Amino acid sequence: MANIPAQELRVIADAIPYPVIYILADGSVGFTNRTFRRAMGVSLEQAEGSSAEDVMTAEENDNGRASFLACLTEGRRVTREGFAAAPSGPARYCRYVYEPVRNGNGEVEGVCVTVVDLTHIRKAEEALRDSHRELERSNRDLEQFAYVASHDLKAPLRSIEVLAGWLSEDLAGYADGDVQENLALLKARTSRLNRLLDDLLTYSRAGRRVGEVREVDVGELVGSIWSMIAPPGFELAVPGPLPVVTTFPAPLEQIFRNLMGNAIKHHPGPGGRITVTAEKRDDHYVFAVGDDGGGIPEEYRERVYQMFQTLQPRDEVEGSGMGLAIVSRLVEWQQGRIWHEPAQPNGTVFRFEWKALGEATADRLMKAAGEQNQVRAA
Repeated sequence: MANIPAQELRVIADAIPYPVIYILADGSVGFTNRTFRRAMGVSLEQAEGSSAEDVMTAEENDNGRASFLACLTEGRRVTREGFAAAPSGPARYCRYVYEPVRNGNGEVEGVCVTVVDLTHIRKAEEALRDSHRELERSNRDLEQFAYVASHDLKAPLRSIEVLAGWLSEDLAGYADGDVQENLALLKARTSRLNRLLDDLLTYSRAGRRVGEVREVDVGELVGSIWSMIAPPGFELAVPGPLPVVTTFPAPLEQIFRNLMGNAIKHHPGPGGRITVTAEKRDDHYVFAVGDDGGGIPEEYRERVYQMFQTLQPRDEVEGSGMGLAIVSRLVEWQQGRIWHEPAQPNGTVFRFEWKALGEATADRLMKAAGEQNQVRAA
C-alpha cells in the first residue's frame, strides 16, 4: 500500500460504494471519496482541507463527536449505528466505523470514517419481526381454537354416547333390519371421534406440560412402555445400550409410546419385532424405532407427519391420524427433527433427534412452555 501513488489510491477509494472520510486530529478533512461527496453534496475543493464540521450536517457532528474522540484518544476502532440525515433525500440508517490512522511513530494522527448504509437490512429485519409476530399470533389463535373446539365438543359427544347406549339397551331384543348394526357403527364412530378429540387436545398441549428436567434411563423408559402396550406375538429388540439423558421425561415418553404403538397398530401380521436403538452425535442423540411391517409408500413420505393422516381406512385400523403429528411437534419443540426410511429387509425405521439438555436450554424451553400456557389460559 505504501508504494501505491496517491492518485491510484484515490481511484481505489472512489470505487468504494460507501462514503469514506479521513479526519485529521485537528478536525480538518484530509480526504474524502466520491461517494461521500455525492452524499453530502459537496465538491472535492469544498470538502478537503476544510473543517469536518463544515462538511457534515450538525446532526452528524453531534452524534459522531464522542465516537471520533474515543477513536482518536484511545487508538481503537469504534462503531456506532444511527440514522444519517443527508442534505437531500430521506434519512438513512447507517453503521459508522471509526478506524485510527497512525503515522510512522505509531501515533494516531487521524481517524478514517466509513459509513455503511443498513437501511434495507433494517427494513428487512423489521418486516421479518412483523411477520414473526403475526405468525406467533396466528399460531396462538390456531392452538386456542384447537383447544377450545376439542374441549367444548367433548360434552355433546358424551351425550351422544349415552343416548346410543340407551338405544342399544332399549332395542336389545329388536332383530329386524340393520338397527343393531347401525347402533354398533354409531358407537364405533363416537368412540373414534372421542379419541380424535383427545389427540387434538394432546397436540395443542404438546410442548407445554413438560414437567421437570431430570435424568431419564431410556432403557428403563422403553421397557416400561413396552410392558404396557405390547400385545402377545410382538417382541422388543434393543441390540445396544440405551443412554441415560438429562431431559424432560414426559415428551420423550410420549414420543416413544406413539412410535412403538404405531408400529404395532399398523403391522400387517399378528406378531412382529420392534427395534429401538440410540446413537450419540455431538450435543444430541438420534433415537430409532424400527419395525418389520409393511413399510410406508413413497407418496406418504411427508404426509405421515401431518394431522389426520392415516395409511389405511379408519374403519380398518382404529386411529385418529394424529400420532406422528404429535411426535413431530414434540421433536420440533426441542429444535430437533424426525424422519423415516425403509428398514431391511422390510418395514420402516423412524429416527428423531433429542438433545441432552443443559441448564440454559432447559430454562429456555420451560419459558416457552410457560408462555404458551399463559396464552391458552387467556
